[in-house]
Amino acid sequence: MPGFTPHHILVPVNGTKTDEEAVRFACRLALRPHASVLAVTVVEVPRGLALSTVEGPEVANAERLLGRAEEIGRDYDIDVKGEILQAREAAPAIVDEIKAREIDLAVVGLTYRERFGDFYMGGTVLHILQHAPCRVFLLRLSATG
Repeated sequence: MPGFTPHHILVPVNGTKTDEEAVRFACRLALRPHASVLAVTVVEVPRGLALSTVEGPEVANAERLLGRAEEIGRDYDIDVKGEILQAREAAPAIVDEIKAREIDLAVVGLTYRERFGDFYMGGTVLHILQHAPCRVFLLRLSATG
């Protein structure tokens, strides 16, 4: 990215195959300018429950995902911070976090999927692309995995 130096990088993680590559990519970008890297995962809370009430396996899985992101950061001597977001929907929560933390680059992993025979990126990635006020780098795995 000529002429662009990220200082605050956000990487959403959700347990897909792209998580590790996205975090590694963000860490490599963060090396030169000593940028901060924030890994976030969203625990979606069903309507009818208070946003702060979810515990159990969802939170344990989220902590595991963030722990792995932090481990990857240590491979690069980057202090990856992890944050669990509890929200009704993942995409708006991620965009809100980008805005609140003044993120200047989001690195979003995208698993190759098809829907009705065509490439499909899903609603979360599309929402981030449409609404994030920063640069967004999509890291898509090849169609063969």
